[in-house]
Amino acid sequence: MKTGSESQRLSEVDVTSLLKDMRLEEAIRLLKRSGAEVDSVAVKALIQLYETRASRMQARGETGEARRLTRRAAALNGLLVYGPDPAHMVAETELTEGYVGKILMVLLTGGGFDDTVCLRSGDGWHREILHNTRAEIADLGFPDAQVHPLGGAYVGVDSDGSVVIWGTSDEYGCCDKEQAARLISRAYPGKQVRIED
Repeated sequence: MKTGSESQRLSEVDVTSLLKDMRLEEAIRLLKRSGAEVDSVAVKALIQLYETRASRMQARGETGEARRLTRRAAALNGLLVYGPDPAHMVAETELTEGYVGKILMVLLTGGGFDDTVCLRSGDGWHREILHNTRAEIADLGFPDAQVHPLGGAYVGVDSDGSVVIWGTSDEYGCCDKEQAARLISRAYPGKQVRIED
């Protein structure tokens, strides 16, 4: 029969294995159920590995793969900083500075998420942004999470440097632009964000 400390060590090994496989949903469930702790040394090594690989990919012009690896590193860093809370493991807003194009507000439910609202961007159709967000969440190891569209809009930078939100998505309707402005303001504190319609 295993003692409590032996069981906890085994759980920590299991958690580390799940994290290496980017099965974050299962790792979070095990952490909460067993009371095990995260092996921060092993997780920091994983973060460093993803960041190094992302840098190499970016240098080769493979921006999609670099972004994917950067997201993985950020998710693991969120685990170290905030603990097993999926809402802190997924970027609230993904919007590069100076971006001009479509945005989509989404709601993450299930898989450990408790009605988390995120903002995503992309140069394709709003449905492509939704598809890419679903792929992002699956790649982070949250297979039971659902990504629901909450509407879209457009965003751009005005001549004075402020961020402007306008328009709607033909497919998903208009997002809550006030909430989109708050999300963008949190991502870029100090930037003025305004809504035009």
